[in-house]
Amino acid sequence: MGEALTLPGTGDLQAALDASGVVGAWEHDHWSGRLAFSAAFARLLGIDPDAAAKGVPLAAFLERTHPEDRVRVENHLHASGEAGGPFEAEFRALDARSGVRSLLMRGRIDRDASGRAARGCGIAIDLTENRAANLQHTERLVNRMAEHVIALRGLAGALQRPMLAKMVDGLMIEIGFELARYLRDPTDENRH
Repeated sequence: MGEALTLPGTGDLQAALDASGVVGAWEHDHWSGRLAFSAAFARLLGIDPDAAAKGVPLAAFLERTHPEDRVRVENHLHASGEAGGPFEAEFRALDARSGVRSLLMRGRIDRDASGRAARGCGIAIDLTENRAANLQHTERLVNRMAEHVIALRGLAGALQRPMLAKMVDGLMIEIGFELARYLRDPTDENRH
C-alpha cells in the first residue's frame, strides 16, 4: 500500500499553487473601474505592487495587456460585469523581464442587493510554460508524421502506382505546411 495522503499545509499549498501556474489573485470593483492585484501578479504585469494592492484604474491593467488583446479583454470585463457569474479571460500580457506571457484570469463576478455587478475576484494563471510544452510535443508529433510519410512515399513509388504516389505527395505537402507553422515565431500567431 502507498502512503496516506494528507491535506497540504500553508507552505505545501503555496508550492502546489506555484506548480499549477497560479501567479496571484485579482479583484475588480466594477463601480470604480479599478482592479487590485496580489504582489506577485502585479510584478508579473509590471505594475507597482503597493499601487496594485490599493487598486489601479482599468487603463493601467490594459496598458500591460498585449495590444492585440486589449479591446477584447476590456469588452469581456464589461460584458461579464453585466452578466455576473463565472468569469474567465485568456490574454497575453507584456512582461518587462521575459516578453509576452500567456495568462488566464478566472473567477466570479458577484452582484449587489439590486442585482447589479459589484465586484469580481479570482486567480491568475500563467499558461506560458504549458503552451511551450504543448507546442514542443505537437512539433515532435508532426516531425514523426513527416518521417513516416517520407517512408510511405518510397513504398508507393516502388509499387509503381502513380495515383497512390500523387495522394502521398499531397499528404507530404500538407504535413510540410503544418511543420512550417512551427518555424514561425510563436508570438506571431494569435493563441487565444
